Amino acid sequence: MPPRIRVKLIGWMIVFAGLPLQAAPRTVFVHLFEWTWRDIARECELYLGPAGFSAVQVSPPHEHIHWKNNPWWERYQVVSYRLNSRSGTEEEFKNMVQRCHQAGVDVYVDAVMNHMTGIPGGQGFSGTSFTHYEYPGLYSFNDFHHCGRNGNDDIGNYLDRYELQYCELLDLADLATETPKVQATLAQYLNYLLDLGVAGFRIDAAKHIPPEDLAGILRRLKRSAYIYHEVIFDPRGPVQYSEYLPTGDVMAYHYPWKIAHGFQDKDPNALLNISWGFPRSEDSIVFLTNHDLERLKDRGILSFNTDQQTLYRLAQIFMLAWPYGYPQLYSGFQFQDTEEGPPLDENLRTRDILNSENRCNKPWTCEHRLPEVAAMVDFRNQTDRAFSINNWWSNERDVLAFSRGQLGFVAINFSNQSVSRDFSTGLRPGTYCNILDGSYHLSTRRCGPGYDVRKGSVTLTLPPMSAVVLLNNTSPQMVQK
Repeated sequence: MPPRIRVKLIGWMIVFAGLPLQAAPRTVFVHLFEWTWRDIARECELYLGPAGFSAVQVSPPHEHIHWKNNPWWERYQVVSYRLNSRSGTEEEFKNMVQRCHQAGVDVYVDAVMNHMTGIPGGQGFSGTSFTHYEYPGLYSFNDFHHCGRNGNDDIGNYLDRYELQYCELLDLADLATETPKVQATLAQYLNYLLDLGVAGFRIDAAKHIPPEDLAGILRRLKRSAYIYHEVIFDPRGPVQYSEYLPTGDVMAYHYPWKIAHGFQDKDPNALLNISWGFPRSEDSIVFLTNHDLERLKDRGILSFNTDQQTLYRLAQIFMLAWPYGYPQLYSGFQFQDTEEGPPLDENLRTRDILNSENRCNKPWTCEHRLPEVAAMVDFRNQTDRAFSINNWWSNERDVLAFSRGQLGFVAINFSNQSVSRDFSTGLRPGTYCNILDGSYHLSTRRCGPGYDVRKGSVTLTLPPMSAVVLLNNTSPQMVQK
């Protein structure tokens, strides 16, 4: 079976801004939703690699449908496995994978294996003609499930395992993934991506594919790959996370609600126990939002594209500091209509995200570039050796603090008032700086004014809706007290 990893090592030394740094594990990846291959290549070289990200998840690269007004979900309706999409051509995809690899960043592909299209027919992005159950050179009627339920073969009862895995999700033609032909065809697609240097796959709609079918497909891979499954967990439903762990990690799908509850409802104990009910840390992907969830407005999810942006940023700091799971960050675009896709040019290709000055064009948000993100990615990488919590403290409402052994300390105030007190940090005596003060430089690990730690404690004043994060190898130079 493909090995599962939590961190990625890229060698003994890395270089940032021309200066060598001691190599650290890379422990955070990012989903650049609907980005073009050309812009992802640039982002790997100019930001993701230097900032210490482990990988980038890219949108599905296969040929997809065209639909009225080109909604975002076009990308998830498969016409063929040709690598030609609105994100770019096959050559641009190959170039992106190579350049990201050279920058120390793996590429994970969002792999759609449960289904093909959900429309009667048409022509795909590369001009391939198809109907709902006929895809020339790939599949025909007998390669799909026809479950015989609900009058239209669609899922009607999401608590019924048979319907979940043998009926159609939103009328999407459901592949008969138990058959040798379908397994071989899907494996051929994944193997071609592996040949191009892809390092891993997010298995879209995994809970709609029986786990034994996924195992049959993944056994056909020609080399190891990092696998993680989208299992939208329902505690009332028949499908369990544990069923998918033999073949990969799982996305801890209630994590976004639990972390949002902790911050929105001022319940730090919910944050202290945030991993309860989820698989082990080494088996879990954690995240605040994604392309599906950010479109569920007013449903208890923290998102950058809301009026709770500050709380979202504090929750992201917590997620990156808290020793649980493999964090996935998200970066998308602003939208008014929840079905809205990215801006397209006259050829229906996605317009450039980055301009000539390497800044993001609107409506792209580039929230993965927020000033605190690179600092917190570095914090998680540097504190990986102390993957546990010490010195937990909270006021039982809206202020919390904890340390990561002797390597780092975090204090977060998500109240509307300033808080001043002494905190136990676990750090050696010395002078440290707040890596979130906006002046943190990865190349030197220098930042602004220092905080004195004496006998393991530090006196802090936390403004409303703010955080202080101390890292043991930051400058000013450590001074013994």
